[in-house]
This record gives sequence, C-alpha cells and structure tokens, in this order.
Amino acid sequence: NILNNNYSFDIKDYEEGIISDLKNDIYIITVLLKEQSEESIKAKKHLQQVLSDISHQLKTPLTSMYVINDLLFNENLNPKLKKEFLIKNRNQLERIEWLVSTLLKISMLDSGTIILKKENVNVCELIKDAVEPLNIPIELKQQKIIINGKNDIVINVDYHWTLEAIINILKNAHEHTPRGGSIKIEYNSNPIYTEISITDNGEGIAKTDIKHIFERFYKAKKSNKESIGIGLNMAKKIIDMQNGIISVSSTIGKGTTFTIKFFKSNI
Repeated sequence: NILNNNYSFDIKDYEEGIISDLKNDIYIITVLLKEQSEESIKAKKHLQQVLSDISHQLKTPLTSMYVINDLLFNENLNPKLKKEFLIKNRNQLERIEWLVSTLLKISMLDSGTIILKKENVNVCELIKDAVEPLNIPIELKQQKIIINGKNDIVINVDYHWTLEAIINILKNAHEHTPRGGSIKIEYNSNPIYTEISITDNGEGIAKTDIKHIFERFYKAKKSNKESIGIGLNMAKKIIDMQNGIISVSSTIGKGTTFTIKFFKSNI
C-alpha cells in the first residue's frame, strides 16, 4: 500500500511487546512518508503554477517583439521608424527581464526558501534608496517626490527585501500619478510600530478593486495596459514576513495611500 502512495490504513497498536513496538514504529514511518509525499506533491504543483505564470505573462511582450522583428526585415524601412522599433524592442526586453525576475522572487517567497537577514535599517536612507531607481521615469512625467520624516528612525528588517517591497509600492504610485502630480512619502515611529505611508494624487482605486489589490495578477479596471499585477502582491508578502502589515485607502479622483506598519514586537 505504501509503495502505491496509499497511507489510509491505521496500524497503531496500544498493546505492549516487541510486535506492538514494531507496529508503532511502522506507523510513525508511514506518517512521515505521507507528510513527505504531500510536500512533494505541493512542490510539484507550485512549480507548475510558477511555470504557467511565467509563460502566460511572457506571451504578450514576445508577440509584440515578433511583430516588430518582422517589420525590421523590411529593407525600405525609414531609418527613424527603424530606430523607434528598436527602442520598443528594448523596452519589451527590459519588461521581460523585470517580469521573470519578479516572478522568481515571488516563487522563492511562496516556497519559504528565503532566509531574511534582519538588521537595523535607517528609514530615511531606505526611502532614498527606493526612490533612486525611479528618478528618471518620475522626472520624465514631471512628477514631484515629497519626503517627510525624522532622520534617526530605525527599523529591524531585511534591507534588500524591504527595499524591493517599497520600490514596488513606489512604482505603483508613479504609474497611477498623472503628469505633473506628486507622490508623498511620510514616516514616523512610536513605541509600538514604525509607519511608512506612500500617497499619490492619482485617479484612486474603486472600492470593488481595493479588496483584491494585493492579489497576484489582479488588475483594477483603470490599470494601464502595461500593468501586470504582481508588484503589490510581492510587497505584501515581504512585509507580512517581517512582523508588518500593509493597508490601502483610496478616494476616487483624489488618490491612494499605502500604509506600512512594522511592529517592534510580536502582536
């Protein structure tokens, strides 16, 4: 039965003696084998889901690249137009790189293989580091970043993963903030928790969308076409793993605020 992955029988024995001891040992081994089998099945399903996610999300940018490449074969193509197509192809490649990287990170978080290396991190420096990779796209949209908070606030977190989470929240704020708009980052601390809030003055999120906003691949009705819906999902996973919580509040036509709280002791 065990060789056929059938663990449904019960051989527990509460009598005494050598035979009884052997029965109980076999029962313990059976339970352990059952647990290992279930973990193996779970791991296979997880791998299948990850591969399915990656292939599904790669389909759109790859299709676009195939179309552009076919157009580039035209020898009479205008040089200016050719340059535009090459730029579009590069953008799609960057999108694919980010997509695969993010999905692999989410997979690592899902599988529990991540070992967090917590250390005391200065929040002011963390925020500055998170804003830095978005400086150019923010400048291109003529957006303004406003940062308010004391320079001496410290949190005990894994620097690299927490940076990843905040970058994804900021990226979301940037994408939903109009040209010339502003993104406000505020942080403060009290004896119970340290709070970081990121507020945009974009179009806002509908109430029907808010309850799904952290779900993987969920796209709100007003999301742009390039939105994939995995950045906020990953951010929440990272924050949850570090004795933290993230919440969102929004008003249509006024903007959205994501609030992160890192608690100083287990609650």
